[in-house]
Amino acid sequence: MRSTALLKLTGAATLVALMVTSNAWATIPYGSVTPGLPALGPGIAPPSTVPGKEYSHDIDEEVTAVGVAPDPKQVIAWDGSGGVANGLDFSPPVFPTVLIDFEIDAIANHDDFLFNQLLSDDAHLLFSLDKDFVLYTPGGPVPSMLPPGTPPGVTLANGNVVGGSGEISYELGVFGGANAPDTQGLWASQAAINGMPFPDDLDGLEIWGPEPALTADTDKLSLRLDAATGFAGPPVSVFNGDGTPYIDLPTITAAVTSLLGPLPTSIEPDRLNLDALMVKDVLGEDSSFDGDPTGGGADPDRIIFSIDQIPDPADPDGYYATGSELFVLDAAGGAFFLAHGGHLWDHGYALSTFSIGMPGPDQNFGVFDIDAIEAVTAGVVPEPTTLVLAFSVVMGAMLFTRRQTA
Repeated sequence: MRSTALLKLTGAATLVALMVTSNAWATIPYGSVTPGLPALGPGIAPPSTVPGKEYSHDIDEEVTAVGVAPDPKQVIAWDGSGGVANGLDFSPPVFPTVLIDFEIDAIANHDDFLFNQLLSDDAHLLFSLDKDFVLYTPGGPVPSMLPPGTPPGVTLANGNVVGGSGEISYELGVFGGANAPDTQGLWASQAAINGMPFPDDLDGLEIWGPEPALTADTDKLSLRLDAATGFAGPPVSVFNGDGTPYIDLPTITAAVTSLLGPLPTSIEPDRLNLDALMVKDVLGEDSSFDGDPTGGGADPDRIIFSIDQIPDPADPDGYYATGSELFVLDAAGGAFFLAHGGHLWDHGYALSTFSIGMPGPDQNFGVFDIDAIEAVTAGVVPEPTTLVLAFSVVMGAMLFTRRQTA
C-alpha cells in the first residue's frame, strides 16, 4: 500500500509541479482600473490606481498566453498589478511599410496630462533607466548594464535608490516646499508592470489614458535610430500616430546643441537620437508642432525630451550627453533644461547625481541614461461618468433591497 500510495503521491506531485511550471510562465490577464483624472498634492499615487497605462519594451514585444514575443511597434497595456494585454499596434498599415522593422523608442499623447504642472514643479516626474550605459574604467570605456529590478535597484550618487531598467522610478515635485528637493525612489516594480515575464528594459511610457488601456491614447512616438528614418524627407525624431512626421531630427539637434554645444567632429551626427518624450500640443492641429503664427504671445506647442547617451572619451567628463539631461523645447524655437525637484536636469546634475563612482583617469565612473518619462500626482479623482455609474449601482442595490423587504 505504501508503495502504491507513494507512486500516486509522486504522480500527483509531478502533475502539480507541471501545473506550477506552466502557471509560472502564464501571462497575468489585464485587470480593471477605475477611470479617473489626476488630483494634485504632495503625495504620490500608486501605479495600480492610475488609469490608462502603456509601455513599450526594448525590444518591442506582444503579449501571448505564455509570456511575450518580439513584435516591432507593439505597445503593451498594464494595470499596475502585474496584468498586461496588447495595446495599440503601430505596425503597417498604420506606419509606412518602409519602417516595418523599426522599434518604438518613446511614446506620448499630444496633450500629456500634468505637462505644465511638471514645469511648475507641482507634479512628480516618472522615469525609467536604460539597461545599457557606458562605464569608464582605468582601461577605458566599457559597455555596462544595469540590474533590471529591485532589489538591488540602482543607487544614485545622492544615496537614493531607484528602480532598475525594467522598472519605473519617480522624482517628487517640491510642490511649493511640501517635499524635499532631489527626492527619488521606486514607483512601479517589475512585478507591478508585468507579472510574468518581468520586463527588463522599458523605453516608452504613457499614462492617464482611458480604461481599459487596450486602445489607449498614445498618438506620438519616436522610433529607434532617428537618423535612419528620412526616407521621404528630413529624418524624423517624433512621429504622429498615423506615421506622419511631427518633429524632424534637425529641430531636435538644434535644441540639443544650443544647450550642450556643437557635436564634436569625432562623433557621428547620426548618434543623436531622441529617447524619452512628453508632449503638450495646444496650438493649431495636434498633428503639427506649432508656434503662434500671429506673434501674439500664445503658448506654443512644447515637448520635454531626452536623447540617447553619447560617450565622448575626448571630453573631460567622458560624455557629450549623459542621456539624463531633460530638455524642454517649444515650437517658437526656445530650448532650456527642465527645472524639477528643486534643480535643473542639466549636464552637471546628471554627472553629479545620476552617476556611479568618481570621475578621473584612475577611477570607475559612469552615468545612467534616462529612457522614458511621464508625470503623476498625489491621487486619482474618478471621472464623472464613473461616479454616475457607481451612484446608479448603489441606488439599484437600495431599490432592490427595498423591494425585497416590502
